[in-house]
Formats: sequence, structure tokens, C-alpha cells
Amino acid sequence: MSNFFKKINIENFKAVMIEALKRLPLSMIISATTFVLIIVLIRLEDLSQVLEDNLHKAIFSLVVAFFFSVAVYLYGEAKNFSRAKKGLYQISTFVFGFLFFYFFEENLFNNFQTEVLVYFILTILGVIAFVFVAPFVDKIRTRNLGQEEFYIASYNLLIKTLMSVIVGLATMILGFIALSAIFTLFDIEFIDENNWFGYWAAFSLVLFAPTFFLANLPFVREGEAGRLFEIQANKFYSFLINYVGLPAIFVYFLILYSYTIKVLINFSEWPQGEVAWLVILFSFFGYLIYFASFVFVDTFKPAKILRRFLPTAIFFQTFMLFYAIGLRINQYDITINRYLVVVFGLWLFGLSLYFIISKKKSLSTPFYSLLLVIIFISIGPWSVYLVPEWRQQNNLEINLKNANILQVNGKIIPLEKYQDISDELSGEIYGGINYLCNSHGCDTLEKYFSAEIAEIKKKDREEFEENKKRNLEQAENENLKDYKYIEAIKDKEYREISNRNLMNKLTGKIKVREYYKNKNIQNSRNIDFKNNNDFELQKGIDISTYEYFFQLSSDNFREKYLSADAYSADVDIISKKLDLYFKDTLVETFQISETVINPLLEKKDKSLESEKSYNSSVLLSNEDMTFYLIGLKYDLKLILNYIRIRNPEWIADGEEDSEESKNVGIERMPSLNSLYVDGYVLVKKK
Repeated sequence: MSNFFKKINIENFKAVMIEALKRLPLSMIISATTFVLIIVLIRLEDLSQVLEDNLHKAIFSLVVAFFFSVAVYLYGEAKNFSRAKKGLYQISTFVFGFLFFYFFEENLFNNFQTEVLVYFILTILGVIAFVFVAPFVDKIRTRNLGQEEFYIASYNLLIKTLMSVIVGLATMILGFIALSAIFTLFDIEFIDENNWFGYWAAFSLVLFAPTFFLANLPFVREGEAGRLFEIQANKFYSFLINYVGLPAIFVYFLILYSYTIKVLINFSEWPQGEVAWLVILFSFFGYLIYFASFVFVDTFKPAKILRRFLPTAIFFQTFMLFYAIGLRINQYDITINRYLVVVFGLWLFGLSLYFIISKKKSLSTPFYSLLLVIIFISIGPWSVYLVPEWRQQNNLEINLKNANILQVNGKIIPLEKYQDISDELSGEIYGGINYLCNSHGCDTLEKYFSAEIAEIKKKDREEFEENKKRNLEQAENENLKDYKYIEAIKDKEYREISNRNLMNKLTGKIKVREYYKNKNIQNSRNIDFKNNNDFELQKGIDISTYEYFFQLSSDNFREKYLSADAYSADVDIISKKLDLYFKDTLVETFQISETVINPLLEKKDKSLESEKSYNSSVLLSNEDMTFYLIGLKYDLKLILNYIRIRNPEWIADGEEDSEESKNVGIERMPSLNSLYVDGYVLVKKK
């Protein structure tokens, strides 16, 4: 690293950049393009959802293409190609990048879950693996690659890669410290502090660190086998692999096999779904240590033991993986998560089988096999996005037909009420719509619900315009002096309905809802009551017979302008009371035990037809979520979107329902303005 910093003093910085640009021009251009796109994404806040999704998609595709281009250059160097021929071979980078972008599911960024993050990480690692094997493609094909030769080249490349990561992170952190000092000491009104932190992070990680990496990218040279002793003598590397990595692997697999024994002893206890990802992640880390420990096999006995038994240990764990994921697939069919588990499970199975039966046990096998797996699942009609999508669409079609919602002629006939079909079938339809909408975008539902979705989108836009007009008129009529707020209302542009809202409206329209097979859910600590029409309430509220109206929400910034007299309400779920305030003065208290809490619990019981349908989340109609509170000075009309209350049926392990126990593990709802409760209050003076 010190040599690099000597090279990038003021007079030689230009020469270093030119050297890297000459050697890997396309890689440099991809890095710079990615940086520009991230700046655009940070700078422009009012992007349409489609454009924002495609920018995310393009950035990730460029990151993958960056490493692919580096690998192609290294392949050209190993083949002693001319500069022109190296450039010609980069056409493969453009093809790969385009196909990756084309088949990539941009909606994954809207529903960012653990399996999505794992896929991103494994995808990048898979393409980086190409960088390691690219100089040796011909030798791998002819089976002429020496173990020591590949290990030393990989070690050199790994060190340079880690150095680049460290330099990038250090640059980012030091820059953050400088920016924090500037923003703390100087009042710079025209600069958005958050944006500048984003700009600097993008520069450090997407432009500076890759440039460092490209400028220090090692050349693959012959005759370096003698360096193996130097690697063995590296005390830090030896300690990291032998005394940190190896013990961790032993502990990880001890945990996995202990869990396996537990399941085998009580075979009726199905393995948890998380065990599949634990097997994949522990095994992936295991093979990383398996590769690194090659150099210590003759000098450190535990390394030799690990290399002998790890493939077998992973091989048998894949059976637990397939059993766990097979149960889920049998219940709910293929999803992105399960597809990834199956594919990487097969990769681990095949890789372990190879290391068990092969005599050579080539160290390059995990690298190029992972690359092939990544290419397979990312590009083509069999990709990780398309297979789960059409499988779930087919299942949804079957369930819609069984419920008589989808007719033979393709027309949708909504149910009249939720009880028209079984809770199980209703839950399967709801789950199918929920999965497709969240994981693949609600556009995938237009195959069956094109008219319904078009109507929902049209109505949502109309409601936005009506709400905007009403809020503007109310703000102007009340002579608010906050002109910035009025201008903000005028400038607010419509943003297309979110997938979550569209899904809620669609499932409410056809009358299907969530369903949990676990009967013990009835014993949950709290019950959530949700209004089926919570996204259509504001338009339909009649305030003609009331004097004041205010919205209860977790965000009070806008709601404070809805009432000139600044009425507000606090509700205590445990004490079962609602306090009405005028500005900061308490004007009346309403007891809500008999008027709100008990009626909700009764409606919850009536809405559940069997023990199997107990659910901690209960969907009720607008009428069932509307309550009238009669007081001495005021009358209130309370219209709830959502409320969570204590389940009176819940007592854990004989715990008494005492004042002390209420504060142990029980959410206490201090006000309707919390994240747990929202709705509307209409106020009328006596």
C-alpha cells in the first residue's frame, strides 16, 4: 500500500490514472458511470417510481459488469492479446451487462428482504470469482492448472482487493469526519448535509476504491510457486485462518449438527426455514476457509482435519437443507427465496460430492462453478425472477377459479363477503397476491385483474387531486400565514399508488384476507384491528354535522393545519380512556372501554368462524371501526383505520393480569398519534 501512495503524489497522480485507464479503460468508464448515476439518484428527489427503480437496477448491473470487464481484461492478458483484441473481447461485457439488466427484477429494491441481500452478495461474489479464474481459463479447460500457482495468484489478488476495500472505507470515514466538522462549525444554508455525505460515500466506494483496485491489479506471472513459504510465514494471515476461521467453522457445524439431531429425535418437529440459509452461509464460509487453509495443511494439523472432513459435513447438511425447503415448497410452491435456496443447495451438494470423490480436488472448482451458477440464475427464462413469478401466477389462477372469483370467460366476480370461501382458500389467494405484488410488482397481477387495477389507479389519482384541492382550499380559507405550506400543497405532484396500497385495495375489493394456520396465534399479546377501507376513508367522511375535524396519524406535520383551533386527542389503551385537548388544555375525558374496546373484541370473536381461523390481525368494515362518544361538553365521532389493543385471552405461564405485569413485554399505546393507531376524529360542541 505504501508503494501506491508514493506513486500518487501530486506529480505522478495523472500518470497512475493514465496507466490504469490504458490497461482497463472500460472498467474505469463503468466505475465513473456508476458514480454519476448514484449522484443523480441522490440529487434528484422527485423521480418517478419507474425511473428510480431502473436507476437502482442500472447501478447494480454496472457493479456486476465492472468485475466482469476486469475478468475479461485479465483473460486477454493471459492470452497475450493485442490492445485492439482485448477491446473486442469486451463486447462480452456489454452483452452480459445488458442481459443482466434485462432479466433483473427491479421490484426487489422496493421489497428489500434478507434473501434479496444474500442474492446481491452472492451475485457479486460469483462475478468476482470470474476475476480469480479468468487468467487460468485455458489451464482449467486442459486440467493443467497447478494448485500452488492458482493459490498464490488468488492470494495476491485477494490482498489487493482487501486493500482497496480498506482504502475506500477509510477514505469515506475520514471524509465523513471532515464534513461533520464543517457542518458543525459553519452555517452553510445552501448545502444539503445529507446529500453531501451521500456524494462522498459514492466517491469513496464507487470511484476512488475501484480506481485504487485497478491501479494495483496484479499481473499473473509464472514461476511464483516459491512464494508459498512466504504466505505460510505471514503471522497475521496464519493466525486469521488457523486460530479464527477454523474454530469458527467447527462451532458453526457443531450448531447445525446439534439442531439436526434435535429434529431427528423429534421428527414431527419440522425444521425452521432459517436453517436452509444457515447451511448455505456456513457452508460458503466453510469453503472459503477450506481454500485458505490449503497452504497450512502440512504445518497445522487442524487444517488437515478440516480439509478431510468439511466436504462430507457439508454434503450431509444439504439433506437437512432440502428437507427444510421442500416442506415450504410443498406448502406454498416456489418463491425467489426458495428458488435461491434450492439452486445454492444443489451447488453445495455438487461441490461437496466433487471434493469427496475427486483425487485432484482442484482449488479453482468453487470459483468457476459459482460463476456458472450465478449466470444460470440471472439470465434467461429460468432465472430467479421468472420461474417463481409464473409458478405463483399459475397457483393464483387455480385458487381464483376454485373460489369462483375468476370466471371461465376471464371475468373477475368479487365475493360479496369474506365468509363466502374458506379461510384457508382466502389466505392462499391473499398470499399469492401479496407475494406477486411485493416481489415482482403489481403489474404481474394485470393478467387477471387488469380492469380492477386500472380502476384502483384511476380512483387513487382522483382522490389525490380532490384531497389536494380540499387541503388547499382549507388552508387558504383559514388564512394560514404559513405560505410555504400552501406552496408545498400546490407543488405536490401525484406519485403512483404504492404496491402495498394497491394490493390492500385489490384484496379488499375481492374480499380475501390473511389466514394463519397456527391456532396459538389467538394467544398473542395484542390484536390488530384494521379497516378494510382505510385508503378510501377521507373522501367518504361526512363532516357536515360536526364543527371540527382532525386526522390522527404518526405524522403531525400536515395534520396540525387541518383544524384552526388545534384540537388533538390522546388515548390510553390500558386505562381505556380518550383525552380531548384544545391546544394544550384538556377539555374532556371519554371512557372507551364500553364504547370502543369491548365492541371491537366482540366483533373480533364474531368474525372468526372456527378455532383454526384465529388471527392476531382482524379486518373489519368501516362501519365496525366507527364509534360515537357522548360527553358532557363534546360529542365525538371516532373513525379508526388501525388500532392495536391488549388481547384479554392472553396469559403466559400463569402470569397474572396485574398492574405490574402490564408493563412487562406489553406495548403501551400512549396516544392515537403513535405508529400503532390512526384514524379520524370529528368534534361537535354541545
